[in-house]
Amino acid sequence: MEQDKNKEEKAIGFITKASAAYCDKFPLRSAIQAIPYLGSSLDTMLAGLGANYKYKRLEDFIAVLNKRLSNIEKNVNIEPSEPLFDFMMQIFDQVSRTRSKDKRKKFANLVANQVLKRCDWDEAEAAYRLISDLSDINIQVLDLAITIGHRKHPFENIVKVTDGLCPVTISDKWANDKYSSRQATDLRPHFPSLSQSAFQVICSELESKGLLRDRGLDYADRRHMEVFVATDLAQWLIDWISESIHR
Repeated sequence: MEQDKNKEEKAIGFITKASAAYCDKFPLRSAIQAIPYLGSSLDTMLAGLGANYKYKRLEDFIAVLNKRLSNIEKNVNIEPSEPLFDFMMQIFDQVSRTRSKDKRKKFANLVANQVLKRCDWDEAEAAYRLISDLSDINIQVLDLAITIGHRKHPFENIVKVTDGLCPVTISDKWANDKYSSRQATDLRPHFPSLSQSAFQVICSELESKGLLRDRGLDYADRRHMEVFVATDLAQWLIDWISESIHR
């Protein structure tokens, strides 16, 4: 863990130097201070408060990672290496930019699972890139789609032949389909504050990354962006960012 502490100190040092450099640039500060409505707040953040935000985020991440790795019962030896350095620097960069405490925990789980699984670094970095591009609500919807997908469907044989997972929907047509074998579980009651448009954006983003598959076009009487199933890639990602390696 001493190595992690040294990396954190280097990251904090960079942040501090960036703030100090900003403070020395008087013309830039004057220009920013002159911005209507935002100038004063931006100047305060760039001069020091922003660095404090980043420090607190890194501090929280380190605490979560420390707790996560402290619970490992087996002895694990990770040697210093260039891939490890690059991986952790990418993680630190994203953590310092992430306001969400829950997402910082996901990054800590990602690091801890790599320590345990000892996968190829390219695979760990692929998981890092995916999680970096997803918001909290993206991950919550995806996790629920997987959980629902593993439930037993009343017409399990029909559903399993098609996808291997039970479908989820954001459409009344699918939630109340007269053909029971095509009924899908409605995601919307689980996120009552989200609008239909927001759901469409979220599902579209997840589909574009290969995490959801649109099943709407499998049927002649259905439109796209209405019913989905989680993909194998989705399960792979959730496994990487969960506290337990095996769900």
